[in-house]
Amino acid sequence: MSSARAATRVVLLGFGEFERHALASYLRLASSRDPSYEQVQSVPEADFVIADADHPGVIDIVLADDRAADTVFIGSLAPERALGWAMRPIDPLQVFREIDAAVALRRQESATAPTTTSPGTLDSPSRRAGDVAVPPMALVVDDSEIALRFLQRQLESLGLRTEAAKNSTRAVHLLGQRSFDIVFLDVDLGPNSEADGLALCQHLKRVHRPPGSGLPPKVVMVSAHDSATDRVRGTFAGCDAYLGKPLDDQALQSELRRLGVLADPAPRRSSRRRREGKPTSGPTPRV
Repeated sequence: MSSARAATRVVLLGFGEFERHALASYLRLASSRDPSYEQVQSVPEADFVIADADHPGVIDIVLADDRAADTVFIGSLAPERALGWAMRPIDPLQVFREIDAAVALRRQESATAPTTTSPGTLDSPSRRAGDVAVPPMALVVDDSEIALRFLQRQLESLGLRTEAAKNSTRAVHLLGQRSFDIVFLDVDLGPNSEADGLALCQHLKRVHRPPGSGLPPKVVMVSAHDSATDRVRGTFAGCDAYLGKPLDDQALQSELRRLGVLADPAPRRSSRRRREGKPTSGPTPRV
């Protein structure tokens, strides 16, 4: 039985011929991967919108249909609650990484919906042998609301507590108020941040001293740019790990364990017992 998922539908609003062609070409190229995309012609039939924020009337169309939360805006401004915002020149890869993250989050929310106790509230992770009394605290810093929510859900499913910041100013404020075991920093924090992730990492490692401790938190850089050069820049900034977007769950868990934030899985114990419940001391019985 095929497990192929339906293509995610995307509409382009505004744009000149050259930019529209570039985005439409990426949509065609993405038709065979997961998530896959197809271009549609109207907002009502689309799952997501890519909108030219500088084109007259486009923002009004999006707001009139109450679709800001499904829209990546490209241009000089974006309304509140936008899914994403990118400046020109257009980088289709960056635009669709925002939508990729949104698709992944919606799939995750759909998968967990039957066990969610209330809208927007995650069930507490089940406690396991080896869990610490107080779960580790993580700060997630990213200018993308959807990326923040996605990473928070990943970390909370692993038993961590989280706080979020959408810019460097908010991040510095939170870091001055409480101690964090680990900080996840997007490299590009957007136009609303005074510092990018690399500069914030340097501040954390060389200047910042958390309340009640002389040790800075572990820092994981997270970026869509993860070439060897990008990773070297992260190392020079002082980061403890560097992960590329979109985040791979296994790679995330591996780094958390390596950094001592997540406990190693407890070794499996044999479930074979004698009938009276005493441990087996002789040869393994036939079953």
